[in-house]
Amino acid sequence: MRSLVAVIFLLIAATANATPFDDGIRALQAGDFADARATFSPLAKAGDGNAQFMLGVMFENGLGTSKDDQAAASWYEKAAKSGVASAQYNLGVFHQLGKGVAQDPILALKFHRLAAAQGHSRAQNNLGTIYYTGSGISRDPIEAWKWLTLATSGLRGDARDIAEKDLSAIESELSSDALSEAKLRTTGWKPQK
Repeated sequence: MRSLVAVIFLLIAATANATPFDDGIRALQAGDFADARATFSPLAKAGDGNAQFMLGVMFENGLGTSKDDQAAASWYEKAAKSGVASAQYNLGVFHQLGKGVAQDPILALKFHRLAAAQGHSRAQNNLGTIYYTGSGISRDPIEAWKWLTLATSGLRGDARDIAEKDLSAIESELSSDALSEAKLRTTGWKPQK
């Protein structure tokens, strides 16, 4: 009986500490998209970057609304300006592909850099690929090696396998001095918030 009372007390305390954003996440997870959107909208309009990101996700995927890449990009941009790494990454992808915004490799690079600097693995992976291929910038295999190496610790499955293959390809073209420089840059890197 004492354990049951403790569990009930913890549930009440957890509910009391729940934020409106948490309520929106619960509604989204339950598939109640109308309630999720109604919860996130005022938060997003008030400047909550996480709520702005979630509205972007909802518009991108057509959750409780029609699919609208332009609206998704607009919400991702607001959230990206608030420093939400996942929004920065998504906006980088949108600019890479021209999805809901004009295709712009410079803006793609900018937003991937912002997210990668915070430790976002997929953004680090994309940034490494951009530096390796020279898409919209000067090709830089040392920076590519750095970002792909950092990305591999957070990637899983096929994405990690591909990043590791790209790393091997880059290593084969780097001189020993260049590889030492890449390792030095990687060792000294710390995420920024």
